[in-house]
Amino acid sequence: QRKLKQWFARITRYAQDLLDDLDALNWPDHVKSMQANWIGRSEGAEFEFALDPPIPDAQSKAISVFTSRADTLFGVSYLAIAPDHWLVSADHLPAEHANHVLKRAQEMLSGSSGGGDRSQRTKDGVFTGLYVAHPLDSARRVPVYVADYVLSDYGTGAVMGVPAHDVRDHEFCQINSVPVHISVVEPETSEFAEESKSELPVFTGQGVLRRIPENGIYGGMRSADARTTIVAAAAAIGSGKSVVNYRLRDWLLSRQRFWGAPVPIIHCASCGAVPVPESDLPVELPKNIELSGRGGSPLARATEWLNCKCPSCSGPATRDTDTLDTFVDSSWYFLRYTDAHNTQRPFDAMAASSMMPVDIYIGGVEHAILHLLYSRFISKFLWKTRAYGTAAVEHDSTVRSEVKEAIARRETRGARNGEPFTRLLTQGMVHGLTYKDPSSGRFLRSDEVQTEKGNVPRVIRTGETPTMSFEKMSKSKYNGVDPGATVDAYGADATRLHVLYLAPPQDVLEWDTQSIVGMQRWILRLGRLVDTACASSARESIVCALNTRNKWSKEARETYRHTHVAIQHATESLEASFSLNTAISALIKLSNYLATVKDCEHPTFGFGLVCLVKMVAPMAPSIGEELWEILIQSKCLHNLGLVDTPNSRVFAQSWPVLDASALKDVSATVVVQINGKVRFKLEDMVPDQDQSELVQIASTMPQAQKWMFEATGQPKHIVKVIHVPNKLINIIVK
Repeated sequence: QRKLKQWFARITRYAQDLLDDLDALNWPDHVKSMQANWIGRSEGAEFEFALDPPIPDAQSKAISVFTSRADTLFGVSYLAIAPDHWLVSADHLPAEHANHVLKRAQEMLSGSSGGGDRSQRTKDGVFTGLYVAHPLDSARRVPVYVADYVLSDYGTGAVMGVPAHDVRDHEFCQINSVPVHISVVEPETSEFAEESKSELPVFTGQGVLRRIPENGIYGGMRSADARTTIVAAAAAIGSGKSVVNYRLRDWLLSRQRFWGAPVPIIHCASCGAVPVPESDLPVELPKNIELSGRGGSPLARATEWLNCKCPSCSGPATRDTDTLDTFVDSSWYFLRYTDAHNTQRPFDAMAASSMMPVDIYIGGVEHAILHLLYSRFISKFLWKTRAYGTAAVEHDSTVRSEVKEAIARRETRGARNGEPFTRLLTQGMVHGLTYKDPSSGRFLRSDEVQTEKGNVPRVIRTGETPTMSFEKMSKSKYNGVDPGATVDAYGADATRLHVLYLAPPQDVLEWDTQSIVGMQRWILRLGRLVDTACASSARESIVCALNTRNKWSKEARETYRHTHVAIQHATESLEASFSLNTAISALIKLSNYLATVKDCEHPTFGFGLVCLVKMVAPMAPSIGEELWEILIQSKCLHNLGLVDTPNSRVFAQSWPVLDASALKDVSATVVVQINGKVRFKLEDMVPDQDQSELVQIASTMPQAQKWMFEATGQPKHIVKVIHVPNKLINIIVK
C-alpha cells in the first residue's frame, strides 16, 4: 500500500441530511435500510484517556476514544490504537519497546501480518509500553496496544477494549495475554440471562451495572441511565463528552487512470493548488495518450497536456493528473436531461427546478448504496447551493408566480430537501436453468446434456443426472438465452408478455422458454374475440346503452362489471405497484370472461373488448395496434361510438376510465348453514342484503323445512345468526 495525496468530496457533512430524508422517500424498505446502515449513525461518547506518564512535546496529552457503550467504561482492560496512530513513533514510544512495536506496526500496515482486509482482522496486536489514566479514576492505569483491527481514518483511530462485554476484545486479550478486567454489566432478569448465554464468557447486551467497587456510585443503574450519568460526570471534569459518529467516510474521488473527467486543478510552486478558471472548463483529456500499464496515471506522461501556466501568477505549473471517479458523472446525469442542449451550463436553474425531482428511478439493487447515495449527495449539494430548486428561482422576476408555486409543490411531493428520486423501483435479475456435473461441479453446456423421455436430463458423457438450478445468466455458466432467437421463434409481443408475466419486476425471474406458447395462445384468443366483435355489430353505442343501464340483462351487467374490475387492477398495477404480471393476469381474466358472453351484440361486450385492446397495447404494442386497426376497419368502434377519426391509432386513445359504481357485484350466492352445517345455497341474490332479509328468504325455501321447522310445522327458535355479507349465513336454531 502507498499513501497518496488525493481528492475527496466531503459527503460526511451531509450524513444526517441523507439519513433524515430517507423516511419521506417511496423506496423499498430494504434499500433504505442498506443506505441507513452504510451511513451508520451511532450515538455515544468520546472519552479522554490521559497519557500516564505524560509524553513531552506530544501533539496531545491524551488519547481520544469513541464508544457507544459508556456503561462499560469501568470494564476497560486496554486501549487499542491503529498501526499508523500518531503515538506509534520512535519519539513517543519507550526505548525498550520502540523497535519491536514499529516493526510489528509496519507489518500490519503492509498486510504481511494476518492477510486480507485490515478492517476484518481482530487478533493481531502488540503492547506499546505506554499507559493511560482512566477518565473517571486517575489512579487506575490502562495499557495501550497497537491493534490490527483499528483504522486511523475511522473515528479517532483508537478504541477501548472491554473483553467482558465484547467478543472481539475478549479474543484479542486471549491471543495477546492482556489481563481481563471483571464484568461490570449483568442482565436485568434471569430470563434475559438465559437468552444471552454463549460459549464465551462475554455479555454483550444491555443490562444493569453490577454493585461492585469498580462501578462505584453507578452500580445498580440500568445501562441507559448509566451511560447518561457517566458521560455527564466525565464532561464535568473535562474528560468526556457526548458525540455522534457516522460510519460513512468522505468520498474518495481521485483515480490514477486515463478515463474519467480530469480533476480541474492546476498545481503551482508559488500559489499551490489553483482551480481551473470557469472559462477554461471543461478540461478535456489529451489525444494519442500512451497506455503503458506501468502504473500511475498515464496523464503524468502527457507532457504537452500536463504543463501549463498558473491562472493566478502566470508562472509555470502542471495540471492535476488524477481523474474523477466515474460515479461523479453517473450521479448527476439526470439533471442534464432537464436541459440537454445547453452549451453554456450543465443545466438551467429554471429548467431543472420545473422538472425535479425525478418521478421514478428504475435500476438494479446493486446500485442501492454507492450510486444512489452519491446521487442524493450531489443533488442535495446543488439544491442547497441554489443551483436549482425553489430558492434558485424565488428572486427571479422572469419566473411567473404560478410557476414558482408549482416548483414548490413538486419539492414537497415525497422527495424533499433536494432529494433527486421520489420513487425507486429495483428490478430483479433474470436467472437461467443451469446444469452442473454432479461429480466435478463443472458447469455444462447445453450440448453436453440430453433430455430423455419424461423430460429427465442426462449428462451425455456419463449418463448421470446433472445438478440443476436457476442462477444468474452468465457466459461462464452456459445458461444464457439469446433474446433475438426467442423473438424470431415466438414473436416480440409474445416474448415481452412472457417476460412481464413470469414475475413482478423487482423479483428474480426464472426463465422458461417453453411456457411462451401460453402467451402465443392468449394472443390468438384475443384475435378470435376481435373477430367475434367485428361479426356481431353492436345494437347501439355504449353511451346510449348506459342511459338504460337499469334495463340491462344480468349478463350485460356482469360484462360491464368484469371490464371495470380489469380496468381497476391494470391501472393500479401500472400506476402504483408496477406489478405488470398482475396487470396481465387481470386482462387474461377479462378475456376469459368475454369468451363466455352469449349476447355479443350488446354494447357492453364491444366496450369490454375495446378496453381490453387498449390495456394490452402498452405491453404488446404490435398486437394492440393490429387489433385496433381491425376494429376500426370493421366499423365496430364507430358503432360503439368510441372513436371519431377513421385512422386513429390505439396509442392516440385515452386510457379506460374506471366507473367505480360498476364494481359492485351484480348478484351474490349465499351459502346457508343450519347449526354450522351447509344445507343449501341462495343463488342470484341481490348483493348486500341484511341478515334479517336473508333469514326470511331462507325460511321460505323448500330445503329449509326439514332444518328450520318442527314436525308440526312450527318454526324452530333462532338462537343466533352469523352473517358474512354476500357469502354466508349461519342460522343457529334450537
